[in-house]
Amino acid sequence: MRIAPLGVLSLLALAGLGAGAFLLLPESPHSADAATSGPAALRSDLHDQIAYDSLLPAPDEPADWMLAALTEGLSRPQAPRGAERRVVEVAAGDTLTGLLTEAGVAEDEAHAAVSALDGLYDPTKLRIGQPVTLTFDRSGGERVLKAVSLMPEVDRTVTARRAPDGGFRSSEAERVLESRPVGIAGEIESSLYADATAAGVPDAVVLSLLKTWAYSVDFQRDLQPGDRFAVLFSQDHSPDGSVARLGPVEMARLELGDKTLTMYRFESRDGTVDYYDRDGTSVRRLLLRTPVDGARLTSRFGARRHPVLGYTRMHRGVDFGAPSGTPIYAAGDGTVELIGTQRGYGRVIRLRHNGRLSTAYAHMSRFARLKKGSRVKQGDVIGYVGSSGMATGPHLHYEVLVAGSQVNPLSVDLPTGTTLAGRDRTEFKRRVETIDRQFRQLTEEAPVASVGRVDG
Repeated sequence: MRIAPLGVLSLLALAGLGAGAFLLLPESPHSADAATSGPAALRSDLHDQIAYDSLLPAPDEPADWMLAALTEGLSRPQAPRGAERRVVEVAAGDTLTGLLTEAGVAEDEAHAAVSALDGLYDPTKLRIGQPVTLTFDRSGGERVLKAVSLMPEVDRTVTARRAPDGGFRSSEAERVLESRPVGIAGEIESSLYADATAAGVPDAVVLSLLKTWAYSVDFQRDLQPGDRFAVLFSQDHSPDGSVARLGPVEMARLELGDKTLTMYRFESRDGTVDYYDRDGTSVRRLLLRTPVDGARLTSRFGARRHPVLGYTRMHRGVDFGAPSGTPIYAAGDGTVELIGTQRGYGRVIRLRHNGRLSTAYAHMSRFARLKKGSRVKQGDVIGYVGSSGMATGPHLHYEVLVAGSQVNPLSVDLPTGTTLAGRDRTEFKRRVETIDRQFRQLTEEAPVASVGRVDG
């Protein structure tokens, strides 16, 4: 647990302030810098990025000062005399009740405050690094907890506040965020990740694209200098104009030589959200082409001279070189059929995906928390690159088995996902036209400042 004054969490992190440090807000008026609304802190997660406002109660504000401040966009007012306000940052293993007691709140008071939030917030959903704001009243000589406040989502604040009868009452405040589209296009010189982030695409968006395109693109072999990328996504902005949350990727395009791959986000009538090519076929396939990020292909399927044994024999998989400890992903949904150590394979996992299809992953340094019979989803981390077994260096040996026989993972013909039909297909076509038109407007007509950096 770390405790810091509101609005300076990042500064304390840079200064190396240790766990358990307590800083109190001054009773005197704030500095000019502190009197302005605090900046949002953006977490690097595509679908759950939280921003926190910095607001202090003024002496003459009503009991629901937090609601008034959030909805009216007030700047940070002065703290009332005798008030103490702390921000507690959640650490691994913390509970909301435990945070309060560690901050000096009596255990029965802590339970009462947390219980008051029932129905508005699940205290088991605390995230590491999440700030929790505690307000105390010291005007009567004793230190009395007055309120506990936190933001479960970027646009919602929940508060447990002491009522006149001494108990706690809960309330929530919502604020409206403005969603703005962002269109960015650029050229690949070294890698999609490096060039896209340099062009202004957030890390979380690029990583999302890498995972989605992993069904059809081998990033080591398929990308060449001069290839191009384009992406359309949204950003949710706070009233002060800062980015509070990233929205989903609506469109992404890769131009690889004479081949163009484009995908569009679409929600079908049954509520399913997926990415589809221009013809309405899901880009999702039964298996990922490359089950490890940032790897290079070091050995192909077929006869080769074995690097350890020294003679030629059949290599019944492909090898991807990567640093030891690099995460290995399940190539598809399935069940752990084998997990353990097996002769030259070292630490190995075999997944069964259906009655005929399996995949195997060998030479791991360690496994994820799995056992035989565990269910995994496509993209789940199942282990980490290593050099166990007969291996000259860290790499992943990857096999695809059809009816028990190994086949070439780079050439096996695997089924694609679903294809839209009927009303979904008609609506999807309209959406494609709308997205294409919006992207052209953003990259050709709008000022660069309103859409981030735009190349081409």
